[in-house]
Amino acid sequence: MAKIVKIVLGLCLVAAFAAGGVWGTRLLLAEDGNEDSGQPGSQLTRVGVATPQERTIDRDISGVGTLRAVRAVELMPVASGRVTEVAIVSGASVTEGEVLLRLDDRAAQAAVMEAEATLGQTRSDFQRFEELGESNAAAEARVEEARAAYLRAEAALASARATLEDRTLRAPFSGMLGLVDVEPGSFLGPDSVITTLYDLSAVEVRLSLPERYFDQVQAGQAVTLRTPAYPDDTFEGTVAVRAPEIDLSARSFDVRARLDNPDGRLVGGMFANARLVLDTYEALAIPDDAIISEGMTTFVYTIAEDTAKRTEVVAGGSVDGLTEVREGLSADDRVVVAGWDNLTDGAQVEIDEQTSQEALN
Repeated sequence: MAKIVKIVLGLCLVAAFAAGGVWGTRLLLAEDGNEDSGQPGSQLTRVGVATPQERTIDRDISGVGTLRAVRAVELMPVASGRVTEVAIVSGASVTEGEVLLRLDDRAAQAAVMEAEATLGQTRSDFQRFEELGESNAAAEARVEEARAAYLRAEAALASARATLEDRTLRAPFSGMLGLVDVEPGSFLGPDSVITTLYDLSAVEVRLSLPERYFDQVQAGQAVTLRTPAYPDDTFEGTVAVRAPEIDLSARSFDVRARLDNPDGRLVGGMFANARLVLDTYEALAIPDDAIISEGMTTFVYTIAEDTAKRTEVVAGGSVDGLTEVREGLSADDRVVVAGWDNLTDGAQVEIDEQTSQEALN
């Protein structure tokens, strides 16, 4: 019996020493962890911060359309006939009144010469009867008849000269020609299109905008235009006219914008993306990297006394890497721009000055 008691007492002593060892080990580990973190149960997150900047914001609206020359007409001869001269080439620039093409005009010239001769004869007859000065009824009738013949001859000459002029096709205004596909000897009729003449001193673009902007768009407003043909360039123009009615099917209205084009770089048919500035105002803006979106909620983290706070904001548009903040921030707030992916509301943080400076630049 005494032997059994000694064995049980020995086992109890072994168990006690083992438990003491485990407890001591846990205590030492806990102390080591607290020394590493500097604070019991916490870890600092390094973040970069920036303050909102005051920026001038343009409230604008965009639309797309197709450019067209301010004037463009299909060139067709007035008369029918065989071509005797083609004085133009495709793509050439022409000035108003310049001869483009001539039709065979020999018959027309002969008609003018005949009309000139007739006019000369009737003029002489009329003058002779007037100089006689006879006052009887028969003489007066001859004078009136001569005057009528003279006037008819004048009209006939004017008609013959117009017919002759119609044998020559001239540029109705200065511009650039399209493709020309006619040769001397071709026979043309009044419906034969020679080419198209474009006035590219200015171009227009027609935009269709939503009805809600109708009262905010007026003639004279600035328009900025970009086109894939010149991706690195922008072109400035103005609203020329706003349609006085709403398209009932699309609930939109049309706007025609005009842009000066002195170098002729813009041509009809180019696709255009136009931007109209509706008004300008001052607002706060923060780097795009600070904005966090979760579903329908947009928020940022602000820092106060080295503690992160989740702050909901109302964001506007983004320009040059900065997003407008319409509600939720003040100019004195410090906003996390780097490191927020490891943050939670109420987390302790450490400001990384280098990252913060890079965000400002």
